[in-house]
Amino acid sequence: MKKEYILKHKNIPVMTFYMDNKTFKFEDLGDILSAGRLPYGNIDKNSRGRHAALLHNWIQGRGLPESRKDKMSIKEQFKVDELKTLTIQARALNLTDHYWLHEADKTIAWEKVNHFDNTFDEVRPGTDVIPGIDESVKRNSPNLCVDGSIEKRWIIKNGERYLIKGSRYRRMQEPFNERIASMIMDLFNINHVNYELKRTKERIPYSECKCMCNRKIEYLNAEWVLNNEDYESNNLHNSYLKICKKNNIKDAKKRIDEMIALDFLIGNEDRHRGNFGILRNADTLEWLSIAPIFDNGNSLFFDYENEEMQYCGVDSFGKAFRDNNRFNLQLMDYPEWYDAHSGSKIVDIAALWLKNNENLKPKRIDKVVQIIRERVKVFEDTINKMKRKNITRELLI
Repeated sequence: MKKEYILKHKNIPVMTFYMDNKTFKFEDLGDILSAGRLPYGNIDKNSRGRHAALLHNWIQGRGLPESRKDKMSIKEQFKVDELKTLTIQARALNLTDHYWLHEADKTIAWEKVNHFDNTFDEVRPGTDVIPGIDESVKRNSPNLCVDGSIEKRWIIKNGERYLIKGSRYRRMQEPFNERIASMIMDLFNINHVNYELKRTKERIPYSECKCMCNRKIEYLNAEWVLNNEDYESNNLHNSYLKICKKNNIKDAKKRIDEMIALDFLIGNEDRHRGNFGILRNADTLEWLSIAPIFDNGNSLFFDYENEEMQYCGVDSFGKAFRDNNRFNLQLMDYPEWYDAHSGSKIVDIAALWLKNNENLKPKRIDKVVQIIRERVKVFEDTINKMKRKNITRELLI
């Protein structure tokens, strides 16, 4: 039997839809009530088939993925066969934006249930906080509405919301990579979410960062940005910058250049269009800024086996605009913010924090550090060519 649900943005009804009342399988689209607040971008209101597909995908991507490392223990804890059941039961509320859903025949106020203002998953005093989901996580928790395969959870500390993330592999490298990326961006005053390296009582490493959103400000990803206009599929970078400029984000080029530079230097292979975007005023819908750079753990060959390291080099897969992070460097302008004297500091930061990871063999660390050193040289050679071209262009004017 299908049941009517309503998708809201804060307290504003956005659209209605139908799901099976038992399996929560998406059945049909209802009415679009606020086309300017759709969670997947500005799509033609008359394209019902496309809206249905996009809404279905949005709901599917809202909660814990089946690729989640601890999915079996979560299903056992909550006695469910599918993780998406938990997403619906938790009303799809998270700490990233202000979208949520509930049964259409119920009257519920966002102020009473949102996780920016209301407490959740209280951890008992003296209990060790771990990135995974334990018995402290309840069915209305934001921790049932986070994406990604890695173990992670939100906690409240001194009234603030923090995200803690673990790792997927025995080398436990991702938390160290997050700290390395943060320190590199600190070096150049790049706007970013700061990640600290923490450890459990058993010395298991995890990263911790403060939530970049609040009850007024929300994050919307690059996929949402691109869906707001007809974009050039063969030139996503240019389209993205044009859309941002049209919406009064004036420094988008500089901010995206910083992200491209970082991703090349650390070899970030997970900068898909869900991992960068904009911040928006959730009440006025004003675009405020490019979002701080975040989620840098899938880098520095974190998932390569030791025997594979001999084949690793300067290049790495890219997902933001082109399929190669080195190729993305061609999209940059000359970075006035880069201090060439700091190139060696990038190498030192990586070496220091990788050596703090007792799960990495010295030979592996040496190989990674060597590649970072080579990347710094390639980066500096590339931007020096840009500078020479700029000088030549000025002389010809």
